[in-house]
Amino acid sequence: MLARNSLTRLFGAIRHRTVPAVAALTVLTVPAPPLHGQTPQKGTSIIVDAMVFHAPGITGKEFTDVYVAVPYQSIQFQQHDGRFVAAYNAHISVRDLLGRTIADTTIRRSMIEESYQVSQGSTGKADNIPVRFLLSPGSYRYEVMIEDQFSHREFTRTDTISVRDLSLTPALSSLMYVSQIEERSGRYAITPFIGSGIWDHSLHLFVFFEVYLETVPADVAIGWKITSADDKILIGGLGAPTEISQRTSQHFFPITAVRFPASGRYTMNVMLHPVSGGVADTSVILAQASRPYIIPRTLSSSVLSDLTKAIKQLAYVATQADMDNILAGTTEGEREYRFDQFWKTLDPTPNTVINEAFDEYYGRIATANRLFKTYADGWITDMGRVYIIYGEPTNKERARSVNGLTEYERWTYPDHTFMFEDSGFGEWRLRTPMPADAKYRYHR
Repeated sequence: MLARNSLTRLFGAIRHRTVPAVAALTVLTVPAPPLHGQTPQKGTSIIVDAMVFHAPGITGKEFTDVYVAVPYQSIQFQQHDGRFVAAYNAHISVRDLLGRTIADTTIRRSMIEESYQVSQGSTGKADNIPVRFLLSPGSYRYEVMIEDQFSHREFTRTDTISVRDLSLTPALSSLMYVSQIEERSGRYAITPFIGSGIWDHSLHLFVFFEVYLETVPADVAIGWKITSADDKILIGGLGAPTEISQRTSQHFFPITAVRFPASGRYTMNVMLHPVSGGVADTSVILAQASRPYIIPRTLSSSVLSDLTKAIKQLAYVATQADMDNILAGTTEGEREYRFDQFWKTLDPTPNTVINEAFDEYYGRIATANRLFKTYADGWITDMGRVYIIYGEPTNKERARSVNGLTEYERWTYPDHTFMFEDSGFGEWRLRTPMPADAKYRYHR
């Protein structure tokens, strides 16, 4: 779909590489956003995205590509001949702002999987649909409706798309997030990452786009930045000055890893700058494009928003040597990497995108903070410690002492019993010794 003879460039903040002009880009499979170390947000059923590229030789129209990802956990699979099958219809329509239908299509899809776990979404797999429309410049609303053939459930997503006249050069196409770029027999193939929700900072994403020029060759430089709602620049880069020799050229660059201070809505910006005397003039923007870069609020993002606290909270699962090793990282990025590597060693299903141990452990910490908070965070209290290590007790009992002055609470587990005494200040003190080696362990 996106294959064209073109000059393709790959650059980071200071690195720059040119590939042969005969190289072309081909779209590979389109995965749903990986959900490493977390579960999908509630209500996430289908993911849609739309991008605009110039349609050469077609006057007054531009290519508008709509991508749809249907996560496996959103649709119903049924067993058939030892395998698992699913089927659905996808209705995609485009309307102008007056509600008039400009284009619509229906696509019938079916999937077959050998593994039950894969069919239930354990690997984050999705079925994906790319659809191309030719639209005149203007604003549109597009709707995607998925009808599951087995469960008869329907999922609908609507969004807007602004189609710019890309014949007015210089211009940039829409920005596409890409999760994978491969070279195959002298050709480059890309795997689009659908949507603007960046679920995991460990993802190695690229930004792909096209540059349209009327006069070539032209010396330009391409810069990028990610900005917050108050226009603060969180990270960015500037490619080396380069000569573009074709009117339509394709470019991509890696998004440098960055730890965001919080979940929220950010903006990815790409700018085309002129070059004079071999130096980029960043005060002048010849063309630019932007798109959202959204960090959803998830358990993982909440934990990593305060890495120092997250490391301290490892006390009930890690050894002191483990924690010292993580804290020995000389930079925040190195400490986060070591933190992530520690949790990978405890992942009960390393071949899937979800780390159940991480989710359960920090989920228990969140529950402990909610249920047992006193003058200190709930995870620090005796009840919090027992709850985080052993989970919800099978039985709880409360009783008073013979003189009625002291209240006790007993928690019973299959292999342990713990007695707590009310201190009289809203905090329950553990009166039963815990095993010396008591640590959290994930149990399926």
